[in-house]
Parts: sequence; C-alpha cells; structure tokens
Amino acid sequence: MTRSKRKPKKLDFSKPVERPRMPIAIMLRMFLIGSVAVGASVYAIYRHYYVARPSMLRPVPSAAATPPEPSSSELLPAPELVPEPASSAAPPR
Repeated sequence: MTRSKRKPKKLDFSKPVERPRMPIAIMLRMFLIGSVAVGASVYAIYRHYYVARPSMLRPVPSAAATPPEPSSSELLPAPELVPEPASSAAPPR
C-alpha cells in the first residue's frame, strides 16, 4: 500500500499564534485533586516513619477474672445429630 502524499500546511506567521484555551474550572479541579493526593502521600509517609503503632498483643487475663467451669450437672445435653430411624419414630396404628 502506498500512501498518498499530503500537501504541507501553509502556516501564516503574520498573525499571532493563539494559545489553546483551557477551562478554568477543570484546571482548578485538577490542581485541587493533585494537592489532595500530594498531601495524603506526605501524611502517609509521616505516619509510617514517626507514629508508633499500637501493640497487637493483648494481656492474658488473670485466673481470678475467668469464670469458673460449669459443673457437669449444669451442662445442657447435646442434641442428636443423627435422627432416629423412621420405623421407630412412627406412631403405631
């Protein structure tokens, strides 16, 4: 495939070059979002290096603070996990 040669554009240097117009609202919004991003990254780096992190370990509770074990008479019986066979569960006719 051969490309057709384009004619070069003739630039008119007699009139001044017009700068591209950027809407002010978009530029302000872009600057604001960028400022928030830079501020958040500075804050994150500061917190990472200069703020002590709390301990993830918890103290072991003392023996007096733990409730006593319930006696075996206070325990509820566990429910049956396997149902009884249908022949014994059915009422007699």
